[in-house]
Amino acid sequence: MSESADPIVNDLNRPFWDGAAEGRLILPHCAATGAAFWPPSPISPYPAGRAVEWREVDPHGTVLASVIYRRPFQKAFAGRLPYGIAMVALDCGSRLQAHVHAPDRPGAPRSGSRVTLNWEVLSEGGPPILVATPILN
Repeated sequence: MSESADPIVNDLNRPFWDGAAEGRLILPHCAATGAAFWPPSPISPYPAGRAVEWREVDPHGTVLASVIYRRPFQKAFAGRLPYGIAMVALDCGSRLQAHVHAPDRPGAPRSGSRVTLNWEVLSEGGPPILVATPILN
């Protein structure tokens, strides 16, 4: 059995992956408070409400932390070494992980960097993956 980096898509996260296929970042929101959250849940995690709505969010945020992999965590990414992963606090309040291209290069996103999250297909036939791209001033 070969390892796959493909996401597990189910009824709970399908809107997220449908948005990815369209190049849009869509997250669940509490219908009562309007607050975005991740990971998805069938009910809002906020005390004020239970209903969930999926909405597109602004893909801008700040890198909280990042790591550079020099040994593959997943075999599917072995050919991309070194590769980086960043934890990004989106301006809407949610946090997501994103790939970082060439994390050793000058100007690559680091803690405190402002970034935009974009969807990219990193391997032929593979799923779209969030990539953190630095916002240039």
